[in-house]
Amino acid sequence: MTEDCVECRTPLPPLVVVAVKHSSSGAGWTHRACRNCLIRERLIPFVFHPLTHDGTRLLYPEVVPNELVAKLAVLGESPVLAAPVGRLLAAVARTKNRTLDADEFHAAHDEARAIVARLRGLAARGGLHPVPGEAR
Repeated sequence: MTEDCVECRTPLPPLVVVAVKHSSSGAGWTHRACRNCLIRERLIPFVFHPLTHDGTRLLYPEVVPNELVAKLAVLGESPVLAAPVGRLLAAVARTKNRTLDADEFHAAHDEARAIVARLRGLAARGGLHPVPGEAR
């Protein structure tokens, strides 16, 4: 069986896993996407999803501009993106916490913007070698 992009049905590699759903009554499913669909749909590769996520598709938050999403799609599942993408998702989640005071809220937004800047740097270098402090 060949694997196709879940969005456009292209079988052309590289296809990246973007969602996995396990099933107790069967095999479950795995969704893969081509690079163009990663960009168009703003999909985050499954390998970067938080462990607590339910396995469904996860999109890059609005703080990540479209041009950066395109550059990150080229890097695919590069392990160097794991830490910053995880921190980005955590920071964005904090911005939605209604119990934060104004300072905490602004700090979470500032952190998200700083992580986007780090991701820009990684994308500019092809994600191959994080500079010190970026792979934290």
